[in-house]
Amino acid sequence: MTWGSAVSFTAVHAERGRLDASLPDLGCGWDWSAIHRVRPPAPLVCRECGHGMHAKASPLGLRFFAHAPGAPTCTLAEESMAHHMLKLELAQAARAAGWMAELEVSGPDGRWRADVLASTANRRRVALEAQLASITGAEIRARTQRMGADGVRAYWFSDRNRIPWLGAVPSVRLTRQDEGLVAVEPMARFTGAYWDPEPPMPLSEFVGRVLTSRFVSHAPRTPNRHVVQPVTLLWAHPKCVLAEAKKLGDEEKQQRAAQEEQERTEWRGYAREEAAFAERMARSDPDRAALARHSARLPGIERAKAQAAAMFLTRVNVGWSVGDSRYSSGVPLVNDRGALLAIFDPLPLSGPCPNFLLDVGLPMLFPTEERRERFEEHRATGERLRRLHQQDIAAAPPADETPCSTS
Repeated sequence: MTWGSAVSFTAVHAERGRLDASLPDLGCGWDWSAIHRVRPPAPLVCRECGHGMHAKASPLGLRFFAHAPGAPTCTLAEESMAHHMLKLELAQAARAAGWMAELEVSGPDGRWRADVLASTANRRRVALEAQLASITGAEIRARTQRMGADGVRAYWFSDRNRIPWLGAVPSVRLTRQDEGLVAVEPMARFTGAYWDPEPPMPLSEFVGRVLTSRFVSHAPRTPNRHVVQPVTLLWAHPKCVLAEAKKLGDEEKQQRAAQEEQERTEWRGYAREEAAFAERMARSDPDRAALARHSARLPGIERAKAQAAAMFLTRVNVGWSVGDSRYSSGVPLVNDRGALLAIFDPLPLSGPCPNFLLDVGLPMLFPTEERRERFEEHRATGERLRRLHQQDIAAAPPADETPCSTS
């Protein structure tokens, strides 16, 4: 039997309303025999054009509605038999996943028409769209957005070899294998560094995964390997989406940490240059020499100088810049050129620990363990105060904005 093109799986009955030939009870609690080969003919019309229709069945028992002769042109009548059959397979896959599925459902005011509208008792709605005719990426995105505006997610299916819009919207390419349709691409799994393609799977399995959220449409941010064509959106298990997000988050943290360490290194170099300049300036002041000689007699400083000499393999002297506020009353230990090597016995004073001591990364040497512990407490307090200050700066509104009024 050769079918004409003017067929549909849905029709409107004068009394029962919308009928769906793909449902055992036609969607209204009626048996097929109530409308098939009855006299007088059942009062059926096309939902799109209003022309009369007849209930028919193929030799293999497939039920459908056909337009009566003389039908005008309408969108349902123009659909190919391949389009109709793909719609039927999509509806059957949705029902196998436990969803309700209606064919050829129009949206409010006719803004869109879903090939298959799958839904659940909690009002989740998904449109499964068979798209075999040519269409541009802009057109298919617009149709997807119109459905989305009414709370309906649209997923697109095509069995064409070349699909220019594949991956521009949530979509999948199908192919027929062993008398059945299988989903081919773009489905992928995240392997830790790349997105690798998933093997083909039966259409019913793919639809089941999508409707039960075991596949989600995802815009990958890491490279895809061995894909037929680059895509904006692919299908992936939510765990893979989370794995990619974790990987990218870890990389961003590492990059931030590396950048912060580079900034700290640059700051340390700048701070040490300033300290060396301060030492050179102090050596032109005779009064500083007396202060340095006095500091050289402090208890424990000779041992500290020996420690620093062993660390840097150079002779160590007491710096003339002793008393500089950046050392928090500590004594600078320098080499013969005046470069700062270590700081002896910085004391916890009133106020926060100087940023120089927090960041410069130089050895802090102490005459006793008690003095070291006191300083570490002082440094920890300074770190907390600085973090709070940075948080206040980050939370403050920009200079050209004012906080929202609560009045």
